[in-house]
Amino acid sequence: MTLYSYSRVNTYYTCPAQFQFRYIEKRPSPVAEGIELFLGSRFHETMEHLYHQVPQKIPKVNELMDFFKKHWESHWQQALQKQKDRNFTEPLRVVNASQTIEDYYKKGQLFLENYYHQYHPFDQDKTEGIETRVAFNLDPKGEYKMQGFIDRLGRDDEGVLWIHDYKTSSRKLSQEDVKNEDQLALYQIGLSQNPQYGPKEKIKLIWHFVAFEKDQVVSERNPKEIEWLKEKYISKIQTIEKAKSFPTKPGVLCSWCEFLTVCSEGKTWVENKKKRSASKEALPAPSTFSETAASLPEPISSAAKVEKEPMVVGSVKAHNLKPKKRSSSVLSSDQLPLF
Repeated sequence: MTLYSYSRVNTYYTCPAQFQFRYIEKRPSPVAEGIELFLGSRFHETMEHLYHQVPQKIPKVNELMDFFKKHWESHWQQALQKQKDRNFTEPLRVVNASQTIEDYYKKGQLFLENYYHQYHPFDQDKTEGIETRVAFNLDPKGEYKMQGFIDRLGRDDEGVLWIHDYKTSSRKLSQEDVKNEDQLALYQIGLSQNPQYGPKEKIKLIWHFVAFEKDQVVSERNPKEIEWLKEKYISKIQTIEKAKSFPTKPGVLCSWCEFLTVCSEGKTWVENKKKRSASKEALPAPSTFSETAASLPEPISSAAKVEKEPMVVGSVKAHNLKPKKRSSSVLSSDQLPLF
């Protein structure tokens, strides 16, 4: 019986071919680790280090930055060795040609410094778990099982459990977007089936988009929505298990796929996108206002989703976290520099 995760299910619906490469054929990545994943891993390590010390000790910001630097350099050396051992063309993949590895390192420093000064002395809640594993059933018979890892689990003074998730992405989900975000709600199911917690716990979900000054987006799920989510993922898993073929689904994420070099359709899509971009740059500038207006893209529909469920908006005030206001926009004006 396969034990699924949010990532495993989401990979299939992003691109069945990628799912086949990664989970069925279990191919090792033919290219180096992406810089975005590398940065995210180093940030998570530093958060673990921080909250393992709190509240017995509140580290100074310089101590936290030194930890980040030390682990970045250590894993960079590992990346260099892996490049040599596996004959990668580069130690880390940087898809965005306008950014360097040094730029990403500076971003990580900025994220940490901003987070530190927002939440110091880190007493908004008491940490009950870091990288806490949750395993749970989606159905009463236990035929459909999932697991996941919670970045940090905290409990506030009112007894509310907070499922924290740290995101280093340069895009921030709006309050509306997180109503369609499944990952943390699945972890809530896991806590409800954990004997240490159970279904009567009051649980809130909080995303920290650390590339933004006001990083929090908070939400909740009610029991009806949780039951709907279970049915949704049973259906998704059934679809995966019935699949006979795993076609490529070319799109904007192809550029970041570790299997792009072995996927002809993905490579073609990326190459065509580059050609389209080059041809647009070569076009003459519009000479009239009407031409300019005609060339502008249509506005994005308010129904468009960034990637990720139904719930009731939570109150940041109830959690006593700073900052008390959150932007509802994906393209937020409070984004930190270096992008």
